[in-house]
Amino acid sequence: MYDIGIVGAGPAGATLARLLADRYRILLLDSSRQKCCGGILAPESQAILAKLDLALPKGVLASPQPFAVTIMDWDNHLVRSYARQYVNIDRSAFDRWLLSLVPQSVDVRRHAIYKQSTTDEQGFTLHFRENEEAKTARVRWLVGADGAFSTVRRELFPNVPMPKRYIATQHWFEQDAMFADPRFCVDPWSDYVGIFDSGLTDFYIWMIPKSPQFILGGAFPLGTNVPAAMQIVRDKLESLGLRFGSPFKREAGQVLRPLRQSSLCFGNARTILVGEASGLISPSSAEGISSAFVSALLLAEAFQQTKQQSDFSPSLYRRLLNARLWTLWLNKCKIPLMFNRGLRKYVMLSGLTALRKTV
Repeated sequence: MYDIGIVGAGPAGATLARLLADRYRILLLDSSRQKCCGGILAPESQAILAKLDLALPKGVLASPQPFAVTIMDWDNHLVRSYARQYVNIDRSAFDRWLLSLVPQSVDVRRHAIYKQSTTDEQGFTLHFRENEEAKTARVRWLVGADGAFSTVRRELFPNVPMPKRYIATQHWFEQDAMFADPRFCVDPWSDYVGIFDSGLTDFYIWMIPKSPQFILGGAFPLGTNVPAAMQIVRDKLESLGLRFGSPFKREAGQVLRPLRQSSLCFGNARTILVGEASGLISPSSAEGISSAFVSALLLAEAFQQTKQQSDFSPSLYRRLLNARLWTLWLNKCKIPLMFNRGLRKYVMLSGLTALRKTV
């Protein structure tokens, strides 16, 4: 029997497995599914990596490295740039690197899709498919680190309301097949761009250069005709002077936006949720890597503070999370300034902390 079964080997799952490997027998299920993610590391994520004494390898970095975010407000016809210390990464390479740090003592099952679990007094029997073959495993604790559309959460906590859900989509282009008019209001080859258009989404749209490729993406409420919305985005950008070829790849997936505390779910005595599976993601930017790291670190601390394995208390994990929840709700306070058309216009016209202004 394993002590801990972790479903999901992204930043939360891989970090948790690495931190607990010296004390617990761990099963890590890695579905190897590619996440629809822009691949921008926020300063908090960078700080956590430094705290863990981890330096990003060269193969994880993407170019260019943006030191600002440019906001295109299509509602108010404004453009502003703001200083931000982001790191541009290849998200797939980043996840592979984190997984490579997991000690060999952890039983990592690749291409393993979690299906369901059955419980008894001793723990769980996990049912999953590994390379299309049905498998089972016994674990004492089950950790759901399987992202926004968490199978663990939907199966074991069906009565907890989900955060507001969006469809995130990304179209990948070769930069050689694109053209930018010199009069285009931003430099698409170096700027990380966020676009606000309340007629298309109450969240936002993004452009991220990853030379020699380019991402155009957006998050749209469930029920949106996403292909039609993305075509409108392309048409607007082309009318401004940015020409696209045909995308060589399209991605899509769900992303959460926790607007109420009741939509967060951290588990119970035997099942614990971390990262986006629990609802921990920025409601203003949809950035989730930092919360994935933080929740994994705090859950590892909760396990490590127990003198005996049987003494683990989920209430300790929740207490340790309190500071993170304050950060989450502080991020929520940004929402009116970012997503209310009138307030956003006022902030952008004020020029506060802006690097440059373009109308």
